[in-house]
Amino acid sequence: MTSTSPIDHRSHAAAPVPRRAWVVTGLLVAFMLINFGDKALLGLAAKPLMNDLDLTADEYGTIASAFYALFSVSAVVVGFLANRISSRWLILVMSVAWAVTQIPVVVFATAGSLLVSRIVLGATEGPANPIAVNAVQKWFPDERRNLPTALINVGAALGVVVLSPVLTYLIVEHGWRSAFVLMAVLGLAWSTLWLMLGREGSEVSHVTAPVSETARGRHRAGRARVPYRAIFFSGTGVSVFVAGAAVYWSLAILVAWLPLYLDEPLGLGPARAGTLVALPWVASAIVIPVQGIVTDRLMRHGVSSRLARGVLGGVCVTAAGVSMLLITVAPGTLLKLVLVTLAFSVGTVQFAVGMTMMAEIAPDRQRAAVLATVIGTVGLAGMVSPAVTGRFVDAHGMGSVDGFHSAFVLAGALMMAGGLLSLLLARPERDAQRLRGTVVEAHEDEAREE
Repeated sequence: MTSTSPIDHRSHAAAPVPRRAWVVTGLLVAFMLINFGDKALLGLAAKPLMNDLDLTADEYGTIASAFYALFSVSAVVVGFLANRISSRWLILVMSVAWAVTQIPVVVFATAGSLLVSRIVLGATEGPANPIAVNAVQKWFPDERRNLPTALINVGAALGVVVLSPVLTYLIVEHGWRSAFVLMAVLGLAWSTLWLMLGREGSEVSHVTAPVSETARGRHRAGRARVPYRAIFFSGTGVSVFVAGAAVYWSLAILVAWLPLYLDEPLGLGPARAGTLVALPWVASAIVIPVQGIVTDRLMRHGVSSRLARGVLGGVCVTAAGVSMLLITVAPGTLLKLVLVTLAFSVGTVQFAVGMTMMAEIAPDRQRAAVLATVIGTVGLAGMVSPAVTGRFVDAHGMGSVDGFHSAFVLAGALMMAGGLLSLLLARPERDAQRLRGTVVEAHEDEAREE
C-alpha cells in the first residue's frame, strides 16, 4: 500500500478564486434566505392559522412535522441526481416549486390544503441546502470552502432575521394570507435572477495526501469512488450524522414552536414574539460566518481539520445543549431570552462544519450524494421533533411552560450527546486518508491484474 502522511492545508492557501464564485455564493445565500423564510412562516402564522382552521396543538404539530414527510427522501434522491445533473437547473426547479406551493394555502385555506402544501414544500426544500453547498463548493478548493459554506448556512438565519419582522407585520396588519403571497413573489423573483446570473462551477478540489500518481490523477479528475458505507460509517461520518440530527431536532422546535412559547407561556404577545423570535437567528447570522472565517484562518496556518472543524463544532453543539437545559430553570424572562438565543444559535455552526468535513472525506463525484444523504438523514429529526413537542404542549396546555420545558430538556440532552460524540469521533483527515487508501489499493489491484 502506498504510504500517506498528514495533509498540509497551507499548500493551496494562495489558490485564486474567480469573481463569479462570489456572485454565485451571494445568490445562493439569498436562495437559502427564502428557503428558511418559507419554513419560518408557519410558526409565525401559527396562532391565527390555528384559530381560523380550528386546529389543536397536536394537529398543528402534525402539520408542522408533515413538512419533513418527504424532506429526507427527496434530499437523498435529488442528491444522487446531482452527481449527474447540473446543480444550476436543480436549484431553479426547487425555487419555482417553493413559490407555487404557497398558492393553494391562500386560495383554499383549509387544514388539508395546508397539510399538502407543507408536504410538497418540504419535498422541494429537502435538497436545497446540500445542493446549494455542493454548487458553491465547486468554485472553491477544500481549504477555502469553510467561509462560503458558512455563508450558505447563514442564509438560513438571514431568512428569519430579515423576513420575520416583515412577515409578522403582514400577518398582524393584513392577515396571514398576505405573508404567503409575499413568499411566492420572492421565490419567483429570485428564480428570474438565478436564470440570468447563476452558473455551474468547475471542480477545483485538491488532493493533498501523497497517494499514488494513478489514484491522485483519478481523484483530481473526479473519477475516484469509494463505498458510501465507508464514508457514512467512518468516525467523522457518524459524528456528523448524530450531532447534525441533534441540532436539527432543536431547529425544528425553533421554527414551529418558539413563537408560540414566547407568545403564550412567557406572555410577550404575538407582535413582540414575532420580533424576538429573530434573536436566535441574528446570533446564528453572527456565529456561523465567524466560524467560517476562524476555521479558514486556522487551516491556512496549518491547524488540523479535526481541531478547526470537528472540535470547534463539538464544543458549540455541547454548549447549545447546556444552554437549552438552563432555559427550564432560569428565573425571569430576560435571562430565558438570553439562553433561548444561545441554545438555538450556537449549535447551528455544526451544519457548516459537518458539510465541510463530509466534503473533505468524500471524492468529488460523490460529494453531492454524500451531502444530500447527510441532510436527508438528519432531517428525519425535524419530522419527529414538532410532533413530539406538540404532545408535550397538549399534555400541559398551551399557556403552561411545563410542556415546552419538557421538550427543551429532551432537545438539550440530545445536543449534549451529539456534541460530545463529535469531540470523540470527528477525525476528517484520518478518515480521508483511509478512504483514499481504499482507492489506492483498488487501483494497485487493477494494475496487478493487468
